[in-house]
Amino acid sequence: MKKVFSLLFFMLLSVLISACGTTTTESDSTTDQSATETEQTQNNSTSSTESSTEPQQVLEGTTTESESQNYSITVVEGFELTGEEPNKDLLFNKENDLQSMRIETFNKEEVNLEEATNNLMETVKASNEEGTLEEITDENQLPASETIQQAKGFQMDTPDGKVTGYTFETEGLIVKLTIFDTADTPALETFRQMAQTIKSK
Repeated sequence: MKKVFSLLFFMLLSVLISACGTTTTESDSTTDQSATETEQTQNNSTSSTESSTEPQQVLEGTTTESESQNYSITVVEGFELTGEEPNKDLLFNKENDLQSMRIETFNKEEVNLEEATNNLMETVKASNEEGTLEEITDENQLPASETIQQAKGFQMDTPDGKVTGYTFETEGLIVKLTIFDTADTPALETFRQMAQTIKSK
């Protein structure tokens, strides 16, 4: 009888030990999985924070003041700013003077943005009477900065390339830009980046 009880005791003990071992293993596995998920979440959070706080790239060039107008602009290497006529400057590519940006600025007390934009549309249309004026609706293709407000843009294809115009307000100035670009090795994006640096003196 004692042998039967002993045998039952050992069998029960074996079952309990096996059950405890399984529970511990499952618990450890769950703990490891939770730790891994937490670590991954923290890593993703860190990556997100790093990307959102990444500083904006500063355009490298020389800050140049207009001789006849009340603004300054960052001019990148290979380009030059010169006076074209009273209250009009020309920023051009020294290696290809067919690529240029005419810069006109006005005091917003004298000229409003709507007037400047209407005038710009007529200027761009005049570059190709047979073409179709297109408004630029993609904000990534318009000048943008902390001070630029209400930027508008228009384009017209011509036999030689593309004519693009922008208007916007910045620091009390109304800015009107007319860009003449060529089909070969276009420089429009470089002009747009320089346009973003226009500031009141």
